[in-house]
Amino acid sequence: MSPAAALLALSLLATAAAPPPPREGEPESAAEPPARAAAQHAAEGDRSAWFALPVLFWLPETQLGFGATGGLHFHVGGAERPSSAFVAAVYTLEKQGSLDLAGDVTLPGGAFLNGRVRAIHFPDVYFGLGPDSRAEGDEPFTRRSVEGFLSGELPIAGSRIRAGPRLELKAEEVLDLDPAGQLATGAVPGADGYSGVGLGAGVSRDTRDRPFWPSRGSLVQAWWVLYGPALGRNQGFGRGLAEGRKFLPLGAGRTLGLAAIAEWTNGTPPLTALPRLGSTRFLRGYREGRFRDRLAWAAQAELRAPLAGRLSGALFAAVGDVAPRVAALGDALPKAAGGVGLRWRLTGQGANVRVDLAASEEGPELYVLVLEAF
Repeated sequence: MSPAAALLALSLLATAAAPPPPREGEPESAAEPPARAAAQHAAEGDRSAWFALPVLFWLPETQLGFGATGGLHFHVGGAERPSSAFVAAVYTLEKQGSLDLAGDVTLPGGAFLNGRVRAIHFPDVYFGLGPDSRAEGDEPFTRRSVEGFLSGELPIAGSRIRAGPRLELKAEEVLDLDPAGQLATGAVPGADGYSGVGLGAGVSRDTRDRPFWPSRGSLVQAWWVLYGPALGRNQGFGRGLAEGRKFLPLGAGRTLGLAAIAEWTNGTPPLTALPRLGSTRFLRGYREGRFRDRLAWAAQAELRAPLAGRLSGALFAAVGDVAPRVAALGDALPKAAGGVGLRWRLTGQGANVRVDLAASEEGPELYVLVLEAF
């Protein structure tokens, strides 16, 4: 399950433990003074807010599911922005389940800690490798894993650029293979599961006014980790990511969000560590893992606008593709998808329930979950 999908929720009860205040600091025009907006957002961040909800959710990969989710925004004294923590326990009628705990902490002076731990039991589908994999070539399998990561970044020379180490751990088993399928032949690395410890580093620069529902600013981040065969059951591989997001205020509370991402692997990556397209984040309209290969890229745009009270709307479109190597990225036209969505604000920091209806060449898909695609 993707990072966002583990925090999915649609409230059965239109209640929250602490009702969020009206969203403050929304610029009335693109010319609103940045200092004024920043001061309003900082004042908003000084207040703690939390919610705890029973939930229903729907994703292409899970269909109907249910569970519980909760979240907390809090402010560390002297920090420039609030910190957050989320927990979710969910189960689906497809017999998929996960327990997920994620959080980030911003400390005085700009130091940033980010981490996540989750346990998953997930009947899934393998469509093959490459951009030409066929939807009708699906092959069922089940992955069961415990995984986590922890990263810490410190400001460089007082700038907004932060850098620091990253640690990943994962233990996974793969079950319920089709005896007549490709995975059962052993030709795909990781089809019998794997374990490992990934060590690496990351760098980021974040000027967004809010982490969950930004109205201005940008985020640029990159990281890379190496899994050595001596630390676990794997053949040795590396994986990395580079991502950029930009948010442009258009006035009257409207925001245009732009984002691009690239993921890559080297060595002999296991099946489930391969970059993939189709998810709640990029290329909504394709199910997660619909396309996998050693490289993946995507770009998207989303227009967000207030509608009434806590309700907002969104229009989005995206393109992307996968490939076995850089030279093959331009061999075919990229995949495209897009759609419309609604947002219901849970907290003043912008943790939203979102409902997205997305379409691609493989048909429409519905997404109901918590937190934005980017």
